Amino acid sequence: IAVGISIFKILLHVSRPNTLVLGNIPGTQIYHNLNQYKEASRIPSFLILAVESPIYFANSTYLQERILRWVREEEERVKANKESTLNCLILDMTAVTAIDTSGLDTLRELRKMLEKRSIQLVLANPVGNVMEKLHKSKVLDSFEEKGLYLTVAEAVAAISIP
Repeated sequence: IAVGISIFKILLHVSRPNTLVLGNIPGTQIYHNLNQYKEASRIPSFLILAVESPIYFANSTYLQERILRWVREEEERVKANKESTLNCLILDMTAVTAIDTSGLDTLRELRKMLEKRSIQLVLANPVGNVMEKLHKSKVLDSFEEKGLYLTVAEAVAAISIP
């Protein structure tokens, strides 16, 4: 029974990757989970999400749906609070250790869907193997000039400048 439960937990974790909304710790260039760090605050016009899992065939559809749900929820929150509109989604890919062709297709589709909503998709800190696959697959070619940054803070600073 214990082995069965362990396998079930692994499959659940693999197929439902953790995604977090990040906020800025005031006075720093550090971005952390809004639920864990109460002092962290949202950045107007930005939705910053961290993906904490490899992106591949088993979870890419779920991940795309989850990200779009976060976007809808953020648009509703912004509208209800009469804040500035959502202009940019930053995906912090620091914890994404691998990506396959399904994951690459998901990023392409996500970018297209967000573009229709006038929301820019930006990738922050894709690491080694992931960056290599993004280049080889030419996914980065579809992103604008301001579509890839080393850190979330760098992305926010660059995109905030008119």
